[in-house]
Amino acid sequence: MNEELVLEDKIISSAKRVFLKKGFEKAKMQEIADTAGISRTALNYYFRTKDNLFYSIVNQIFDGLLPHFEQVLEKQNQTFSERIADLVDTYNEFLRANPDIPFFIISEINRNPRLLAGFIQNSKKINGYLSFLKKMLDTTQKPEGVNYVFQMPIEELITLFYGLIFMPYVISPMVKELYSNDGERIAEYYDHHADNVKFMLKKLIVDAN
Repeated sequence: MNEELVLEDKIISSAKRVFLKKGFEKAKMQEIADTAGISRTALNYYFRTKDNLFYSIVNQIFDGLLPHFEQVLEKQNQTFSERIADLVDTYNEFLRANPDIPFFIISEINRNPRLLAGFIQNSKKINGYLSFLKKMLDTTQKPEGVNYVFQMPIEELITLFYGLIFMPYVISPMVKELYSNDGERIAEYYDHHADNVKFMLKKLIVDAN
């Protein structure tokens, strides 16, 4: 990775920390520059506005996720339950490596929902991801005699899925406290939670009838 890309990553990481602490509206470009250890002029060279920084953070999040989802979708012979399990495992692995992402997204939804909603509506990348999910629902093998009940709107299914997946990471300070900062027990908790999410989604979507 060349020096410019390294510095861009450093700026994005610094901006994420400031946004998490202050929120998008109260974050100052100078504070982001100070956190990154660069001048305001250098920051403006890479990212002229806070909006550009915010969108770069969200793009980076999806850049880390989408390749994994594409791999799941390529497994054409899986049942719906198997694909859901793969998606849960993919998220669990990604969020374990990036535990601040759910809190960042939810904080900005609460602080500035119009900014994030506008970005989602206009992002080809995110809309492509939603198309991937719809394609998964349409192309999954459905065994005879099994009634699927995911006729709910895709928005409801997505918010249900993300709510179940994100919550343990949103409350991660409480999780650490409950398990006395024991890394091994915390890791087991996240693994057990992923298994519980798979079970609940399977019962809701496949076994409800």
